[in-house]
Amino acid sequence: MWTLFKIINIWWLLSSTYVWIMALMPMPILLVLANASMLICFSFLPIKFRFDAKLGWVILAIVLLTLWSTWIDGWINGIMTMLQYIPVLFLLQLPYEYQKDLLKFVTKWYAILLAPGLLLYWALLFTSLPSFGTFVHPVYKPFTNYIFYLKTTFDYGTFERFNAFFLEPGHQALVSTFLMMANKFDFRKCPWLIIMALGVAFSFSLAGYLLSIVGFLLLKVNSLTKALVSLGAIALVGGGAYMWSGGDNALNEMIISRLEYDESSGIKGNNRFFDNTDFEYERAVKSKYFWIGVKTKANMNLISGAGYKIYILNYGMVGVILALIFYLTVIPARPDYRYTISFLIVLTLCFLQRAYPFWYSWLFPYVVGIYVAKGEKIYSKRESETDYEYSEEDSTYNRLIE
Repeated sequence: MWTLFKIINIWWLLSSTYVWIMALMPMPILLVLANASMLICFSFLPIKFRFDAKLGWVILAIVLLTLWSTWIDGWINGIMTMLQYIPVLFLLQLPYEYQKDLLKFVTKWYAILLAPGLLLYWALLFTSLPSFGTFVHPVYKPFTNYIFYLKTTFDYGTFERFNAFFLEPGHQALVSTFLMMANKFDFRKCPWLIIMALGVAFSFSLAGYLLSIVGFLLLKVNSLTKALVSLGAIALVGGGAYMWSGGDNALNEMIISRLEYDESSGIKGNNRFFDNTDFEYERAVKSKYFWIGVKTKANMNLISGAGYKIYILNYGMVGVILALIFYLTVIPARPDYRYTISFLIVLTLCFLQRAYPFWYSWLFPYVVGIYVAKGEKIYSKRESETDYEYSEEDSTYNRLIE
């Protein structure tokens, strides 16, 4: 049952981020299926259910999010909101060894699934290959389906962007970045992260690049030497990119040119909102609807884009605060503060551009990441307080998984 529980977790992480094979299924059905299957598997695990103050606060945060969503959208969307956050309760009940094993499993198999897509992506840059037909989605341009890689018919211009089996390159970059963050960008300890780094690189996602760089620096730069080396590397890459800019190439068109200053949006790459969205947002800021959303007062069909403005127009600033409260309540007592704060910073930066705090691709890496980081911190401290090195057999902290 533990193996099945792990499989369900990676399946839901991918499905909640619109992996193509599940993208056309109704989300309510997927939510019920994910929660029911997790509950069944969890009930067969040799884990004693623990209810404490921490769990109580998390449940309260979910209730508040559910009530707010119900008030904004109706009871069906309220239930959907509840079902999106409930899987976190299962993660919080897992002992450290289970959480660590779950993170290792999801990381490994996500990378394994990503690898064939990368190979297909590179091969298709130079030759044509037989496909499995066309995948059509009502929102996106049709895709040529290679199972592990959806090649869009949208003309990116100079270079095709790698989206793997997701509907957008940004989705792939987001999942890859958050899983690298959950594993502390430890490429030596977890070589599977190399595949994810390549996925982010060939996504040509400006947000993916910035989030990965910021996350890496926040976690890895802990000395003057590392700071200087990191700044030197960034300067070298930036200098090379600048020398390459201005030409007809992918890096210039998709990344460098989008970093140029723009009077209306700050940088040209800040293109997540459209004219009507900006108009409605500016109106909302000057009224009470900034706090409660404009769904009852505006035609939401005319509001498009992604990011914090869309989220505020939908759920108001109250909805933003409630989501933040949830992310704060799941933090364990005496966590690895640097790691937890770093992850929250990366999530906040992501929220500005792609505001989906209810996606499991946000929730899973964050929750499992901060709890595994705490467990590693405790284990490291216990090792340092003994005269001998703990082993898997004699450590009372590292219980073996049956």
